[in-house]
Amino acid sequence: MLKRPPDFLAEVSFLAHEQGGRLAQPLQGYRPDIHYDEDPPGQAWMVWPRFLATDGVELPDGTVIPPKCEANFYIVDDEMRQEVHLGRLRRGTHFNIVEGRRVVASCIVKQLLSLRTNAA
Repeated sequence: MLKRPPDFLAEVSFLAHEQGGRLAQPLQGYRPDIHYDEDPPGQAWMVWPRFLATDGVELPDGTVIPPKCEANFYIVDDEMRQEVHLGRLRRGTHFNIVEGRRVVASCIVKQLLSLRTNAA
C-alpha cells in the first residue's frame, strides 16, 4: 500500500449479491474505486481501502473481507486530494465502492485521519 498514513476512516457495508453486489466477498488487497453520490454516472476516483478487523488492525493480505467493517482509505492521486477530496470529505460523507459503474458497497466517513496532513 501507499507509504503514508491513511486519509480517512469509513464504515463499509457490502451489498448482497441479490442487491447487485459481488458474488463473493473480496480479499484484503482489493483495489476498487469510489463514487460520491453527487458525481455523474461512471465517475470514479482512485481511493483505495485497507480493511480492518474488529480490533482496528488491518486484515492481512488475502483475508476475506467481512460484509460490514471499517476501512482506512488512501487517496492515490495527490493532485486529486487537493482538487476534489479535500472539499468533499467530512464526517458523515456518504460514498460508494464501485467496480466500473456497479455499486458494490455503501460507505460513510467516520473520521478524517491524515487527509489535511497528506495534502500539505
